[in-house]
Amino acid sequence: MRIARVAAESLRRFEQFRLDPHPGINILHGANAAGKTSVLEAIYLATRAGSFRARRVEELIREGQSLARVQIALAEDVSGGAPATPWSVLVQRGEVQVRRLGELSNRKELAEAAPVALVDRQLHRVFEEGPVYRRRYLDWGLFYVEQSFFSLWRRYERALRQRNQALRQRLSPPQIAAWDPELVVAGEALQAIRRNHLKVLEGEVRLWLARLLDTDRISLQLVAGWDESLDLQSAISLGLAGDRKMGFTHAGPHRAELRLRFQERDARSFVSRGQQKLLAVAMILAQASLVARVRQNSPVILLDDLEAELSQDWQRRLLAALADYPGQSMVTSLEWRVGLMPAGNASTAHRVFHVEHGNLSATDSV
Repeated sequence: MRIARVAAESLRRFEQFRLDPHPGINILHGANAAGKTSVLEAIYLATRAGSFRARRVEELIREGQSLARVQIALAEDVSGGAPATPWSVLVQRGEVQVRRLGELSNRKELAEAAPVALVDRQLHRVFEEGPVYRRRYLDWGLFYVEQSFFSLWRRYERALRQRNQALRQRLSPPQIAAWDPELVVAGEALQAIRRNHLKVLEGEVRLWLARLLDTDRISLQLVAGWDESLDLQSAISLGLAGDRKMGFTHAGPHRAELRLRFQERDARSFVSRGQQKLLAVAMILAQASLVARVRQNSPVILLDDLEAELSQDWQRRLLAALADYPGQSMVTSLEWRVGLMPAGNASTAHRVFHVEHGNLSATDSV
């Protein structure tokens, strides 16, 4: 997939803007608070129907306005394919409305049509905070490459929600255990497809990491959310007393942990912020590459703040990796330098846009 056009109105500090991006790398540069990240946020809103930095979607609406709208045209990766498909996302009174070809749609259909991967200033959470961020990373790829994942996850979540409600209501053990068979079947199936995906993903991460950090010494290990010497049914049965006391289910894939080891050390405590950023990019590009191969649909990469934590040499490496990636990318930059872009390869064709005081304009295209 590639974005052929983005148009926004009444979003953040922008009264309106239109972006006609290059199929490859797109650089959005400008001073602090110029609105660069808001452009990425508009693309994120148009493809995810949400925000990566606002707690409430109404925060996206320009001051003094009652609604914000983003329209996006999505085209095939290859030129000469089908015409671009128009989608739109409207934010009004705290609600989000998604349309495709003018007809009402939903977030799931939008996400399937428009895979987007984000590397933003909160990426350190993947390494430094709880396992939920690493599970989200793993499941993002599964949503696209494993057809059964979404329905399986919904099935598991529904059983988990019902069992937890029974626990909070202090129902009898047989009433609580009535949800166990569904929870176990869906939970063990989820664990299996996560493990299978991780085996392929680990090799892909190593390939991208070698390009970015000259090493492929990374391991990704999935730890089940229960004692792995037991099957899930046994773990749930043995944990029933504790579950009844606390009011929620302790064992299951909702508590799984993805552990990252870089150069044989725990990535959370060993990796510097600069290495974290390049490692995160390697992990994102690995997932995106797998999605591209399975779905014939390359996710768009959104990368906020190129310079943060990175020397110019590392910036060049990052841009070279994006040039090797078959999909489209949008990169914000505070102090863009043309010399950062790798030379001598047709894949390095790119477009540069300047963002200033809520205005967006193309400055050059190579």
